[in-house]
Amino acid sequence: MSAAFDELARSVVVRETEVMRFALGERWGKRRPAQRASARVYAALGGGGWVDVARRRLALGAGELVFLPRADEHAIRDRPSTSLDHPEAVCRGMHAVGEGAAATAAAPETHLVIVDLHLDAAGAPWLALLPPAVHVTGETPGLARWLNETLALLAGAPDLSPALRRSVGETWGHALFASALRDPAASLPRREALRDEPIAAALARVRAAPERAWELAELARHAGLSRSAFAARATALLGEPLGHHVRRLRLERAAVLLGETTLPVKVVAARVGYDSEPAFARAFARAHGVSPIGYRQARRREDGALAEGRAGG
Repeated sequence: MSAAFDELARSVVVRETEVMRFALGERWGKRRPAQRASARVYAALGGGGWVDVARRRLALGAGELVFLPRADEHAIRDRPSTSLDHPEAVCRGMHAVGEGAAATAAAPETHLVIVDLHLDAAGAPWLALLPPAVHVTGETPGLARWLNETLALLAGAPDLSPALRRSVGETWGHALFASALRDPAASLPRREALRDEPIAAALARVRAAPERAWELAELARHAGLSRSAFAARATALLGEPLGHHVRRLRLERAAVLLGETTLPVKVVAARVGYDSEPAFARAFARAHGVSPIGYRQARRREDGALAEGRAGG
């Protein structure tokens, strides 16, 4: 089942990763409304707090993370008794202490990192079936250690290039979603589809080379299934027909190439499996709401603004 969960987790696209660091003392806390197309992580590097979400109260200890895969409405505070009815009474004297960092006036007792993952979850209909929160503790030492080490890289290396930051954030996010899919509280229908290792293995091959002209019959043969059985079981796992999935993978890869290389649009189109540049441009515009050239220009402006912000900080 491991490979199927991991393959499914990669159907979420992490568009951007924002990291904030907080040094918090005395009473502190905040309510947060639900955020669309986002996920949120609270990580306690020292000290701790409490997260209330969907009638659950989770104790966040040092070295632990609480992952909210849909960024549902929630509250976080230093202790359950801290009232959030009057927001001005908590987080007193909060002020910026550096790029992406803030502190309260009181001496810090808790060091908290908040990560916002901005998502494109169009290809992940299963997201709505995940639990509202996943608590990553020392009971999963390998995962907890890797997540915290990667978090330290995201939070402590402001000189990372935008492209590398996006890549690290995407891998980190996918690990969290894979963990959420494994959570016993996930109410995924037809869980037998997630045990379908032959299908997951075939889909991993497709993901590795979406530009190929994949044939259902070939994939089915490798999986030891008939064409119709393979198609049905792949759709059950993905939540969408395989053809739609491949097209989305191609356009996701095209977006990466447009944003992170200077390859001509015609070359990008060919590299992701399109013989016709106009056909590629039409498909890309439908998926991203902007032409390939417009997308590249917007990414250049975004990366330039981020670089200027770091230089100014």
